[in-house]
Amino acid sequence: MSNKILNAAVATAAVFMCASASARNNDLEKFDFEHVSCTGVENEIRIRIKGVKKSVGLIAADLYPNDEEAFLKGPMRIKQVRFAAKSPVTTFCIDAPEAGDFAIALYHDQNANGRFDKGPFGMPAEPWGISNNPKVRFSAPPVSQALFNVNGQQGAKVEIKLN
Repeated sequence: MSNKILNAAVATAAVFMCASASARNNDLEKFDFEHVSCTGVENEIRIRIKGVKKSVGLIAADLYPNDEEAFLKGPMRIKQVRFAAKSPVTTFCIDAPEAGDFAIALYHDQNANGRFDKGPFGMPAEPWGISNNPKVRFSAPPVSQALFNVNGQQGAKVEIKLN
């Protein structure tokens, strides 16, 4: 192998390694935020919501167990939090009761009326999102598509895009 080819291979590998490290650092930085809800407790879930169009109203987030029968049924949620919406990205934390698999459903309560407003035919009138950002067609996704793992001291990092 000539020195030219070897040097090109080494340079390409160095660029790839730097790009990978940069992507990892950017990922870590996305979740390196401060919010009154983030206290560093065990099983803390750091949530980042993208696509918040206006800094009005509240983001309401529900934490659900790994249970198909409970998923997206308000009274069966584990916990709900509400925080001021901030455009273009809203961040906050919620803690799970224990390590394990959970799902989050949230919506931008733009008028802060405490309800997920719906339009004609029951279609959502306010932006919403689900953990893992599953594709949603004509019905809610199964909980398996929304699950993420909360791991004790490491907690979890979840990014949700509003629809």
